[in-house]
Amino acid sequence: MDILSRIISGLKEGTAGRVGGIAAQILQDRLELLALELREAKIRFVQTIILVCMGTVFSLLSLLLLVLAGIYILTPEWRIYGLAAGAMVSLIAGMAVFILLRRLLKRKSFAFDQSLAELKKDTTCFSTKN
Repeated sequence: MDILSRIISGLKEGTAGRVGGIAAQILQDRLELLALELREAKIRFVQTIILVCMGTVFSLLSLLLLVLAGIYILTPEWRIYGLAAGAMVSLIAGMAVFILLRRLLKRKSFAFDQSLAELKKDTTCFSTKN
């Protein structure tokens, strides 16, 4: 009986060690995926901030230049119309940049969605009864 209990305990320890090793490897893989997705989210965030800044700067610059050009070129009685047209053009250009930014943000997937999908797969894999 003593030999049988040692064999059974040896099997349990070996199996537990293998299961623990597999669980640790799965956890390591998931953390690496999470780190990769975090890096991608950071890059997307920086790109978004750069686009917002560029859109703002170019909108303001175009507005300023159009106003100055309109004042300089037009005769005094037409200057107000030139200013209005310049303001409208710069407003449209700024809105185009922000629409592009909005489309970019809608098109991108949520951060960490691949990690969540893999964790759901792991949960279903370990929760099924064999």
